[in-house]
Amino acid sequence: MARLKSPSRHALVDSALKLFWKEGYHAVSMGDLVRETGVSRGSIYSDFSGKEALFHACLDRYQEKVVTPAFSVVEEKDAGLRAIRHYLENLLARSEAHHGPDSGCLVLNTLAQVTNEDAETMARLRAHDDRLQTGIHQALARENKKLQRLEDGEVEDLARFTLISIQGLWSQSRGTKDTAALRQYCDTLLDLLATRLGLAGG
Repeated sequence: MARLKSPSRHALVDSALKLFWKEGYHAVSMGDLVRETGVSRGSIYSDFSGKEALFHACLDRYQEKVVTPAFSVVEEKDAGLRAIRHYLENLLARSEAHHGPDSGCLVLNTLAQVTNEDAETMARLRAHDDRLQTGIHQALARENKKLQRLEDGEVEDLARFTLISIQGLWSQSRGTKDTAALRQYCDTLLDLLATRLGLAGG
């Protein structure tokens, strides 16, 4: 029986994204992709040169579908600590919607699997981190202007700390059903940021 072809390249990428996100880049074979997407191997190769090219398209789609809707609030021109809180609320809401452990962050999951030999993939993963750190840094710098408690380098360090903390939240969400603990984690982070910036509350 002939396999059904995906109605579009877009649908193929969405199906592949779900599989890569759940199972991990190296764990997924072309055979897995054929079974999951319902698209023949030849049809996949007609749009992509191989698994890596398809995965890169999935990373782009992940930015569009997952990262931007949640993180764009932090990238707004007047964003500050409240925007970071809103972003964290988006992450918590996503975790709670799964009613249990979810798949975490595709980027972090992939970082745990690839090496520097996967140069193009690593570049895309680093671009994701750069995007988040830049947005967080700009938001914290705006807040810091209110009281000017921190030097520029200290704001940069605080932004990096915040990013690493958020990455920890994503990682923790993969292995717990206790969303209350995740919420407490976020509250503690926001309280710490407010204290470092000299603000009364988050």
